[in-house]
Amino acid sequence: MKASDLYNTLNGSSSGETLSKNISNEVDKYKFQLQKKGSSIPIYFIEDKDIFLTKSFLRKLLNDVYEGTLSNIHLAYICDCLTLGEKVTFEDEVLKDIIYEAADPEINGGFKNSNEILSFIHMIN
Repeated sequence: MKASDLYNTLNGSSSGETLSKNISNEVDKYKFQLQKKGSSIPIYFIEDKDIFLTKSFLRKLLNDVYEGTLSNIHLAYICDCLTLGEKVTFEDEVLKDIIYEAADPEINGGFKNSNEILSFIHMIN
């Protein structure tokens, strides 16, 4: 995934559907590896743009998942990319905590249900 593609989705100049299509192969590989205990998971994150993750950007990302434009696996993959990025900064620690929680493989690729997503959306309002 290119950071610029993610940024364009977060700022609304591109759609979540476009991002989903652009990263579908990466997410499929990621999903397959998540199912294997103890496997290493390849993350492809090309940092061609700095990302400053704001509340509105995170709200957009979570809303795309809540509305079904992006899946929980897409969210986990994107969040893994964000946690590993060297050019990614966060508006505050709450946002950083949410990103790290969504990337945690113990929750099997994102949030378990839409109520969890809604609770995090409300946390950042």
